[in-house]
Amino acid sequence: MRVVRFAVLLATVGALAPVLPVLPTLAQESELDGLRAVVKTTPTEPAAALALGRALRRSGRSVEALAEIRRGIALSASSPDVMRQLRWEAARVQFDRRDFVQGLAACKPLGALSVAEGHACAADAHLVQQRATEALDETAAALAKDPQCYEAKVAEGRAYEFELDAVKAEASLRQAIAIRQGGADAHLELGRVLSKAGRRDEGIAELRKAVELDTNNPDGLYVLAVDGTSPPESIRLLQRATRERPSFAEAWLALGTQELAAGHVLQAGQAADAVLRIAPTDAGARVLLGKVALSQGRVDEAIKDAEAALRVMANSAAAKLLVADGNAKKGELDAALEAYQAAWGLDHSDPTPLVHASEACHAAGRDTSARAFGTRATQEFPKWAPGWVALGDALAAQGERPAARDSYRSALAASDGTIDKAAVLKKLAALR
Repeated sequence: MRVVRFAVLLATVGALAPVLPVLPTLAQESELDGLRAVVKTTPTEPAAALALGRALRRSGRSVEALAEIRRGIALSASSPDVMRQLRWEAARVQFDRRDFVQGLAACKPLGALSVAEGHACAADAHLVQQRATEALDETAAALAKDPQCYEAKVAEGRAYEFELDAVKAEASLRQAIAIRQGGADAHLELGRVLSKAGRRDEGIAELRKAVELDTNNPDGLYVLAVDGTSPPESIRLLQRATRERPSFAEAWLALGTQELAAGHVLQAGQAADAVLRIAPTDAGARVLLGKVALSQGRVDEAIKDAEAALRVMANSAAAKLLVADGNAKKGELDAALEAYQAAWGLDHSDPTPLVHASEACHAAGRDTSARAFGTRATQEFPKWAPGWVALGDALAAQGERPAARDSYRSALAASDGTIDKAAVLKKLAALR
């Protein structure tokens, strides 16, 4: 009767599957009060401790989570499956903390319950330090003991991903999915692998499946948000991720960046402030605050924020770019160009410094330099539409009408970057 009564209580907080032997994944921050109420009502039920401990861990409350997990372990001598899941959660608390030593130590009691899962857990511990070779040794030992060990196959896929072997990573993760189709972890990792391999649509489909299976997992929400969904959906996903885990600094920073791009300046500043409350020296948050200040015309404050970021991370291309944009706004072009060149030197994967340098030179009437920067941008990034617009502006100012028309047409045909197409069409029409 006690298990039946507990199942009824769990149903009040959204559990629709049987409690034992496998407890369903429940929501984190959004349902902690409900899970605490279940624990209060059934204080000797280990599955209740497991549900609350897991939710606490995934919401970022590691100290509370470990205390509840240990309480559950003390109660679960007669429930070996729940004990095994609790041991996994105890190890995952340490993995979340990036603590290899304590994580590996937490795997040992799990190994006494399941030799294969003990090895799989040890593999995850090694992956905390990105030690793929050691992880693969552990997954091989796990799979030799139990070829159907889901956790080992997921860890194997992650290890191959660290080794940059996308083919083997995909194969391992698809095998994990075949073992446990309802396992969100394998879909999440496979989505990451496919997206990194340039198979965006397949990757997004796997990430959506992971979120469908584990609706309130902040990690799944975050990865889906940053791996290529539309800006409005990305913002919604990141808002959910930060609600589920208020200490999720990376999600707050991504949210603030998306909010600023959408023109939601106040919300962007609030997200940056949230990051700094979690990590007071975070350079990315300081740059985001500076971008907010710059968008509001507070140029000196923006430059100060950029300089603060550079004191923390001297090689931050984003901070150098912010300094450059601030100086350009102040009309200090030479200082701006020096900073643009420094930003480009720090990160050759981002065309923005070249494009902004071209735009700043054009605004100052220095179109020979604007043309040079625009040409470099389009040579390095032929699919980047803003580079073609900047080059077209410089060419038009120099009276190179046919070349300017070609540049604007290239901008309209380019697949990457965001431009005001109506404005470009207007410029093109003026050259006819």
